Amino acid sequence: MSSQKNKKNYSDEFIKELNQWVLNIMSGDLSSRIKSSDQKNLKSLCSNLNIVSEMFENQLNKNNKQLEQFAKYKEDKNKEANRLAIMEERVFIASELHDSLAQTLASLRLQVRVLDESLQGIIYMKNNRKYKTEELYTDKRITDELETLEESIELANKEIRDLIGHFRSPPQVVDNIASEISMLVENFKSENKDIKIFFQNKIPIIKSSKNDQLHIKRIAQEALINVKKHSQAKIVRVLLMSYETGKYSLIIEDDGIGIAKSCFIGHDNVDTGDHVGLGIMRDRAQQIGGHLAIESEPGEGVRVILSFNEKED
Repeated sequence: MSSQKNKKNYSDEFIKELNQWVLNIMSGDLSSRIKSSDQKNLKSLCSNLNIVSEMFENQLNKNNKQLEQFAKYKEDKNKEANRLAIMEERVFIASELHDSLAQTLASLRLQVRVLDESLQGIIYMKNNRKYKTEELYTDKRITDELETLEESIELANKEIRDLIGHFRSPPQVVDNIASEISMLVENFKSENKDIKIFFQNKIPIIKSSKNDQLHIKRIAQEALINVKKHSQAKIVRVLLMSYETGKYSLIIEDDGIGIAKSCFIGHDNVDTGDHVGLGIMRDRAQQIGGHLAIESEPGEGVRVILSFNEKED
């Protein structure tokens, strides 16, 4: 009887220990262990259960370590993504500045240089007393140059205000990029009466993201600005067309004086007003997964070809 009573006590104690162990494990305490029993069969069971606890605990520690490593990896990736986003934003802002304000400031610099040369000429003539003072100021050239300079300053002021507004609230781009190109052509036509410009659209609708549309528009805008400033062209053609391969092309060509190869070959990294525009156009083409080609020979005009694929938001 005494032996049976002892066995029962051992069993009750073991069940109590086992129940507590289960509760501890369920609560997340994987360091919990069962007190070893004096009975041989229960002692082996306790040992095996404790081994299971140890396995659970080791696996949990391993998982926690992996989670820490993953969290660090994710944090590093987020930092890298933020860094790339900042770099892209800087490139975007630089492109926007070049496409508007920098062009006007470059023109201002040239006008100030011309005005300075004119004033230096007047000072020279006055000092040499070859002309009467009143004759010096009857020339309208200085007045005209000052008026042109004033207009350019006003334009620069307007453009910087537009840029501020653009960065505060990015402008909405219409769904059809062809309409945007058409508007650019109409503006060019109204501002350059001595240059004939023709627009031919062979694509009813081009499906593209709003970000891509903005880049396409800016490339067209930069190409037309270059025509206005440098080409001395009489005729400009703008063409939108598609191919059976699923690609689209925007072609802007003129019959002007052309550009030297040195202006667009090997100068993508040159930060000068003459070359940086071409580099930015190429960067914009890459941003939309497209390709920009510039074909020209001195005296034979310029052809800008932007190739890109259909892409939706």
